[in-house]
Amino acid sequence: MNKIKIIIGINANHADSSACILVDGKIIAAIEEERINRKKHFSGFPIESIKECLKIANKKDIEITDIAFNTKPSSNFISKALFLLKNFSFKKNYFIKRINNKINIKKKLFEQFTFNNEIKFHYIDHHLAHIASAFYPSEFFEANGLSIDGSGDFTTLAISECQNNKIKIVEKINFPNSLGIFYHAMTQFLGFKNYGDEYKVMGLAAYGSPKYFQKIKDNLFIDNNKLTYELNLKYFNHHKNDFKYIADDTLSIGQIYNSKLSELFFLELKDTRNKEQFTKDFASSVQKIYEFFFKKIINKIITKKFSKNLVFAGGCALNSSANRFITNTNTLFDNIYIPFAPGDNGGALGAAYIVSSKYNNNVKNSHNPYLGKSFSNDEVLNILKSEIYINKINFKIIKNDNELFDLAAKLISNGNVIGWFQDKMEFGPRALGNRSILADPRNPDMKSIINMKIKRRESFRPFAPSVLKDYQTEWFESSFSSNYMSSLAHVKSDKQNLIPAVTHIDGTARFQTVDSNNNPKYAGLIENFYKLTGVPILLNTSFNENEPIVMNPNEAVDCLLRTDMDALFINNFLINKN
Repeated sequence: MNKIKIIIGINANHADSSACILVDGKIIAAIEEERINRKKHFSGFPIESIKECLKIANKKDIEITDIAFNTKPSSNFISKALFLLKNFSFKKNYFIKRINNKINIKKKLFEQFTFNNEIKFHYIDHHLAHIASAFYPSEFFEANGLSIDGSGDFTTLAISECQNNKIKIVEKINFPNSLGIFYHAMTQFLGFKNYGDEYKVMGLAAYGSPKYFQKIKDNLFIDNNKLTYELNLKYFNHHKNDFKYIADDTLSIGQIYNSKLSELFFLELKDTRNKEQFTKDFASSVQKIYEFFFKKIINKIITKKFSKNLVFAGGCALNSSANRFITNTNTLFDNIYIPFAPGDNGGALGAAYIVSSKYNNNVKNSHNPYLGKSFSNDEVLNILKSEIYINKINFKIIKNDNELFDLAAKLISNGNVIGWFQDKMEFGPRALGNRSILADPRNPDMKSIINMKIKRRESFRPFAPSVLKDYQTEWFESSFSSNYMSSLAHVKSDKQNLIPAVTHIDGTARFQTVDSNNNPKYAGLIENFYKLTGVPILLNTSFNENEPIVMNPNEAVDCLLRTDMDALFINNFLINKN
């Protein structure tokens, strides 16, 4: 009798460190470390996530048969060696430190866990793991695989042929040429200094025009027929040996662009009267540059004529604005799959999928993003009755789900902003209806209300709509099932005035398709809202306040208490502030 394969997948020393567990090919749990330690984009070792995955799966560390890392230090060895020889310095070589972090990855595990003598360790190429995180859940027999990110294992883009459970990388672009790093550098240049702020540039881009497109393209890129893109490195710092990139507990990244970029735009920066408009136009130009090269990459894949299917992952797969090019037309590909965690966090899943496929275990449960911890009503009740919340909250339990949905829908339709905490936590960067803040998309002032009450976000950032699957094409110009908020679509012109709170200034929305088969509770709530209002859509934003998405009931109640949220639903409990 074959031994049960219990595989732990790990993303460490990259942003959003995470862990997952597969038991004979079935995904039981997946969690980002930031949800536990509350450090946004934590990039250290996901010790607590591994422990939580084992707890959810009811397994012990001694039972683990395999551990898969989404990195392979030997990948691109020659390219790395040549780069080191060219750039080596004994002063501050952060590049060598990053390599050492990857080599010592196994040592950290042995310090924390007790393994059996037969455990196997697998090092999976970073971009192979990215593509696997999309290919295996897609259930396509064959597909083109694409991965684009900042950098992983010295590669920044990989194109692959995926067929019959096998992935073969056929073309790649190596560091330092990187679309992800380019976008990050331009994000810093616009004043958004925190890691992961690229989505702010995407939101801001809609307010400007791409008037600097040609200037950026002609100066920051080199026209090279060999590559789809090549950076003009004289404007960048990331390739230098003293460039600061440390992935310890928190990700520390130096300034990617250098003074030559400021010199290039000296006149525009000097004109302080038009600074706000320059920022908008520059953001629009950066987005158009990314889309220009993204289209070149897609067209290159199409000319290969390997498959009419596409699977796409890597951090750049979160650029939902650019993804419109592939999702909102049926002429490029027959089928497209973008996973719920296309970034480095999902690399833990991809690495585990590859190891599972080696054992001929088909991946199961891979469409399900709800892979975190859930809490029983008894657990919630004990928390709500604890001393820390005495005289601070009042609550009642609603045992009937339809009554729960009706009450929540009525509160939302009356202009209230509610917290919605249900079942298992989502894995990945998007709130998909289990750890969400919900509101009425019909209210033209709702964006400002949420920002004032809770989120404190920049006014140019849009909020997302969740739409019932059966009504999607009535409201949006897209038939793509955007279950994980992977793409933008235009809100139909005759509907835009009906849902102004989720319609961006350019008429688009980053929508979530809600299927009752995948999330019956969330679908039930939207259905009740539809019966009340005639609108099968809710405004959905992540349940947090400038922090990682809430993981447990305590964090949800604390968020209610320190903000002006109107009500909170945890499982079947309605909770209000006193």
